[in-house]
Amino acid sequence: MSDIRKKIQSDNDTIENLLNKTFGPGRYARSVYRLRENKPYLDDYSYVYSLNGKILASISFCETLINNSYTGLLLGPLAVEPNQVGKGYGKKLVKYSLDKISINSQIYFIIVVGEYDYYKEFGFNKLDNHFVFYGPVNKNRVLIKINKSEMKLKDMGEIIFS
Repeated sequence: MSDIRKKIQSDNDTIENLLNKTFGPGRYARSVYRLRENKPYLDDYSYVYSLNGKILASISFCETLINNSYTGLLLGPLAVEPNQVGKGYGKKLVKYSLDKISINSQIYFIIVVGEYDYYKEFGFNKLDNHFVFYGPVNKNRVLIKINKSEMKLKDMGEIIFS
């Protein structure tokens, strides 16, 4: 039986092992971890995909801001057991979690540092504005999904993530 459920405390070691297998120890050098050092993952938006009781994928989010005015979330990490990649578990987690987030009227946007070809089906777009990120990043991989229509990126000019 497959299941998407909220992450629980007893999942932490399994998820940490999954992240090590997926991204390796070098993941801590990535700019998104600068944010994660200061802002913890949000329990309300941390999920796992399990099959027959075994965790095959996980997704987490942490809070971020644009220009100290708009509250949003940073998607990630999204991790799938390496021998299960391509079976749709990650996509199911992304869709499920974005559906949950979409009903939160306090979340203006979601960002992710990832592949546009993967995330575009979920409504993510490349960020055209000039922006300041948490550290060095490939600007072509910073993607954004607007959750509230009143947030108009084209009117904002430079964006500063914090």
